[in-house]
Amino acid sequence: MNFETTLILVWISVLLFATTIIYSLWWSLFWDRSRGQRRCPKCWHHVQERFPFRCNECGYLTIFEGNLFHTRRRYGWAAIAILALMTGTLWLRDQLSTRSWWSLFPDRMVIAMLPLADDGETFREIPLYLANCLMRGEMSDANRLRLLSQCVHGDSWATPGSYQWLNKFASIVEKIDLFPPTAPVSDATMDEIEQGLNALAPVIILDMPLKWNSVEPIFISVNVMDWWPALSEVTLRVTAVNDIPVTASALERLTHEVWQRATAANANNTTFTINFDSLPVGTHNGEISIAWESNLPASTNAPLGSHAKGVVTKSVNIDVQPTKEILSPISNSELDALVKEAFEPGLIRWPEGNARHAFSYQPYKTSSSELDAVAFGMIVEAMENGVPRRRLNVWWRGGRGGSRTGFEIVLEDQIALDHAEKSDNWTLRIRGDEILARRVAGMYGNAPITQWWSGQVEIPMNVSDRTSDRTTGRSDRGRAWVLQEPAADVKPKSN
Repeated sequence: MNFETTLILVWISVLLFATTIIYSLWWSLFWDRSRGQRRCPKCWHHVQERFPFRCNECGYLTIFEGNLFHTRRRYGWAAIAILALMTGTLWLRDQLSTRSWWSLFPDRMVIAMLPLADDGETFREIPLYLANCLMRGEMSDANRLRLLSQCVHGDSWATPGSYQWLNKFASIVEKIDLFPPTAPVSDATMDEIEQGLNALAPVIILDMPLKWNSVEPIFISVNVMDWWPALSEVTLRVTAVNDIPVTASALERLTHEVWQRATAANANNTTFTINFDSLPVGTHNGEISIAWESNLPASTNAPLGSHAKGVVTKSVNIDVQPTKEILSPISNSELDALVKEAFEPGLIRWPEGNARHAFSYQPYKTSSSELDAVAFGMIVEAMENGVPRRRLNVWWRGGRGGSRTGFEIVLEDQIALDHAEKSDNWTLRIRGDEILARRVAGMYGNAPITQWWSGQVEIPMNVSDRTSDRTTGRSDRGRAWVLQEPAADVKPKSN
């Protein structure tokens, strides 16, 4: 007997119990009416019809005829029914103390009501309840697939790829392919789940300055939140820029840049950077369209594989000033020490993949509120005997905005990095750069940026090897992207 059958039987039992209680209360308090017959209010036998009215059984005597037409009420039975009702209510409350009351309904019914999760506090509990059911393995494979279909299609208010969809459905999708050891899943079901995830549109968030200058190029960090399977071959491409006066050469370059997912990892929040070049002075409000395409290879249970594509359109709003803001350089021993701590983890290396190297850095090291006005734009280089083998441009804001970063890979010698080790020959050099720091201005916070870190530090480079590649788990997500040039030359891009 499965969980839903048990739940249906419980509901039938509850309805029978409730019906019995209601009938018992009605029978004990309202059923036994006089119906026009004179009855003794003490023993309920018939009373003679002549005045004075006397009961032949118990001797009850009354001169008021109205006293003989009372409804007989059995208060003892009513008390028993009320006691049973209170006992059942307390039991139900105890059962729901550690579970949602939505657990009283079949999962199929709860899934059907998921689009109503925006209406009222009660319905807002539905996504959390369904996510918990997935984690506990209490949902059947059929309902799991039914729930995934609902998430893929969204609803009229929360369309796939929107912020509303992210708030309503993301917590469910993240757990849709997680199965506890006690509830194994068949390969056929997993293949169907991966096909559904392959068709799921990403949520794209653009990080860009609200105010910029007409002298320097504008760099936009494209944050991609996706749930594509590890085996999916995914590409992203800018297809249109509307109402933003980008130059013809910039538009040509943007629409021909194809970003391809190079590896898969546990994180589903990935980032790459696009260059808008410089814009003319003025306030510009427009849109940028990013097309996505995902191909899942064929498998035994899905011989045709799965192909999905779509377009995500995001608004772009920027105020371009004629001159750039003046930032003051700042560097001291305390600030330099924080930068060293931020890059202390060094280089991470995977055994295979197009983007198998990454710098691990910790922006939160500069999250002190005293650094809210400081921009960190840095050129980070892995040096082998003074020769740069990997160069990363990275920028973030000090203070509370440091958790969000932008980056771009300028140089990467993967063959040399494959043999890197922690020794005197390998160091990590970090240099402050005003142009990179300026990219933070107007981003990630409302407080104005007035300073940029202008120091330079060099530390021994730590190397951390991962024992497995980034695709060991079936539910792993994309992490690194490579920019595929028109000449099919692939340049690794990872953080």
